[in-house]
Amino acid sequence: MDGGAAELRETHRLTGHADRAWSLAWNPNPGPGAGPVLASCGGDKTVRIWKRAPDGVWDCSDVLDGVHERTVRSCAWSPDGKLLATASFDGTTAIWEYSGGDFECVATLEGHDNEVKSVSWSQSGSLLATCSRDKAVWIWEVQPGNEHECVAVLQGHTQDVKMVQWHPVLSVLVSVSYDNTIRVWADDGDDDWHCVQTLTEADNG
Repeated sequence: MDGGAAELRETHRLTGHADRAWSLAWNPNPGPGAGPVLASCGGDKTVRIWKRAPDGVWDCSDVLDGVHERTVRSCAWSPDGKLLATASFDGTTAIWEYSGGDFECVATLEGHDNEVKSVSWSQSGSLLATCSRDKAVWIWEVQPGNEHECVAVLQGHTQDVKMVQWHPVLSVLVSVSYDNTIRVWADDGDDDWHCVQTLTEADNG
């Protein structure tokens, strides 16, 4: 400790990906009595599920593969912790469900014209946002039977959309792009999504 500053130290190193690891996500609700659960994804086209045992040791419990054909760039758990969405450079987003002790790919979302770079669930878990190198943001509505309907395609960015993120409480979505802007999107109340503000360098200060 120096001047009251906390010292961070490495306690574990998780190894297993055969290529660079791109993203990770904590399961917000792993279930009663379960320890922490982490998902990671990478350039080896796989997703790994890591669980911490009561003795503090982390182990890879599952490897999700055979679905994506290129790098898995982003992963995100649904708020209830039951579904995992993974976005890939192959242009698809996969939805995985944990059931009967195994993960199963229950849906593959297609529509983007290029690499999918980020995925994010809304706070309610009823909407999923994806973004792509095709400069678009898609909003998907979760339907019964693991169906997902695209309810909006948001256009406006002039370069790759790097990331999407829902507000933790409000029905507001933000997207960031290589065009140096952040766009704020909201539903007008009639299920019609609009960009309500574009944040640029000119907004500094």
